Amino acid sequence: MVRTTFPSGKIVAIAAAALLAGGWRSARAGELAGAAAIADAVLWGKEMSASALTADLPKKVQSQLTEYRERERAFRSAITPPPGATEEERETYDRRVGIERVVFCLFPRGDSAKVAPQYALDADIEPDWLGMAEMPRREARFIDRLLADLPKPWLAPYLNLVAGHRKLCASEMDGALADDRSRALSDDARRQLARARDGGNGLIRIVAERLLVTGRCGAP
Repeated sequence: MVRTTFPSGKIVAIAAAALLAGGWRSARAGELAGAAAIADAVLWGKEMSASALTADLPKKVQSQLTEYRERERAFRSAITPPPGATEEERETYDRRVGIERVVFCLFPRGDSAKVAPQYALDADIEPDWLGMAEMPRREARFIDRLLADLPKPWLAPYLNLVAGHRKLCASEMDGALADDRSRALSDDARRQLARARDGGNGLIRIVAERLLVTGRCGAP
């Protein structure tokens, strides 16, 4: 269990819930392409889109995508599905596998195959956001606590990316109810996304730059 790796009380709750409507899947109309396709995979735990959909990205990014897809093909989940699982339990299992796959594929390290399932199993997965800004806000708070004392520093770019994204989502979901706290959250999201962008992982950089430009939670 990753609780031997991540201290008690520092376990991150990364729930890939759908924007505004709740649920695991991101908002999408048809297949996404380019940087949006990478964001869809990394932020929401989905499989990476086919290479034809990201062919317009720079050559440097293509090599990183090739490696990601190779690791995706080699990926075998270490998480055992619950026997006789209900539909809800199976959905939760699939969510955990999605997190595991993203971490494994983003970080070609010797220890990622071990840390990815541990991390995914310990992730506190929210069932639905239910249109409540507090849900992504709470996810971001958990991540920030983990980042304050991170036992695996190589995860920091990914965690900063997800936390920054969730803060954008919370601020956006506040909408007309936005106050100084919500605006401060949006500013903090941009600072965190900048750290993710500068963290050294090329694919995370692509997603962080996209979020910094659009300033939006999930629109392609």
